[in-house]
Amino acid sequence: RGDVLQDAFVGISGNRIAEVAGFQKSHEKASREFLDMADKIIMPGLINGHSHLAMSLFRGFEDDVPFHEWLFKRIFPVEAELVDADFVRTGVELSALECIRFGTTTVNDMYFYMETTARVLDECGLRGLVAWPFMDMPVPDEKIYGPDAISSRPGRFQSFYETYQNHPRISVALGPHAPYTCSDETLLQVKALSDRFNVPIHMHVAETEQEVKDSIAQYGKTPVRRLFDLGLLSDRFFAAHSVHVSEDDQRLLKKSGVSIIYNPDSNMKLGSGVADIPRYRRGGISIGLGTDGAASNNDLSLFGAMDLGTKLQKLSNHDNTAMVALDALNLATFEGAKALGLGHEIGSIEVGKRADVIALRTDLPHVQPLHSVLSQLVYAYQGLEVDTVICEGKVLMKGSTFTTLNPASIYQKAESIRVRLQEYLNRNQSI
Repeated sequence: RGDVLQDAFVGISGNRIAEVAGFQKSHEKASREFLDMADKIIMPGLINGHSHLAMSLFRGFEDDVPFHEWLFKRIFPVEAELVDADFVRTGVELSALECIRFGTTTVNDMYFYMETTARVLDECGLRGLVAWPFMDMPVPDEKIYGPDAISSRPGRFQSFYETYQNHPRISVALGPHAPYTCSDETLLQVKALSDRFNVPIHMHVAETEQEVKDSIAQYGKTPVRRLFDLGLLSDRFFAAHSVHVSEDDQRLLKKSGVSIIYNPDSNMKLGSGVADIPRYRRGGISIGLGTDGAASNNDLSLFGAMDLGTKLQKLSNHDNTAMVALDALNLATFEGAKALGLGHEIGSIEVGKRADVIALRTDLPHVQPLHSVLSQLVYAYQGLEVDTVICEGKVLMKGSTFTTLNPASIYQKAESIRVRLQEYLNRNQSI
């Protein structure tokens, strides 16, 4: 509802929120550790519904290139040659720093070397949904499997699932890249695994007009209709982007219980179009908010996504009430949690929920005066105002100082990979 409480106390016991009440001096005395957040805004940790964390190392690498050329001629080739476990570890560490710095406590991620991604998220204390990659061609982490790469995926996924099935913060999903990189056979394999292990499917769907046109030409149906006919769509399906969705597609998405993840920055930068979020929400579809990867954004700030995403809907709908500040906050917290099937655990500051909480400074000129906290959080805050981040009851940043990661070491590793990428470009001047 967007309730704003003043002079409030949030009590955390273990990994759960134990009390939300008006502040009394007795609260401070009764606390084993008391964090004084006077003059700060306390809110739920933000939820990034669609990301490719390791791609932070491609930030600014291949900008301002047409989408299909960017993906197939620029990104895919360099990933095939250079992406390895060390690349992914460094990229995810860099993105974890950025997520924590911007107040994001939960990420829904898909990329390669997902065992490495899960380990980094576990080590740094973030909450993550980690999707195992599926495509018709071998992906970078399958180089060592040779001709058995694709056929061994189900067994390797099962091992990954069993490693994390009871983890308090890391959840496992399936990540078929997109309809245009997955055959019906691949998609049916994904469906079988999703049904068997009761895990979500995270997939790019209907991101560009070209994708829809190609699907109709090849299959005689839109990507959404094809996925529906194959039986993939369900309330465990997260459709990233969904920019080009017809009325019939929307009916199928609603009927199946699919969630859509809105990525305004990436959709604008790649020229993909504008997802009609107000229409989807009126139609009863759950919506989350994402940044996409830093290769196509170029940052992981959900504050930026809230601001830009709200204004984009006002502009495209020619209605400045089409999406308002509270809508954006909900997509990044409460509604975004429900879209990922986590609404019972995170997304709001309520007794019994997981203790994912952030605190933001108010003593900065661009956020004063605070006529409306909700408006300022969406239209004025940028993310670097975040002072403290708590996930699962553990402090990950306090006073803007990281407690679980070493920034200097990570920056040094990121620079070494930047040099490798530059050397790659020098070898491939024709690109």
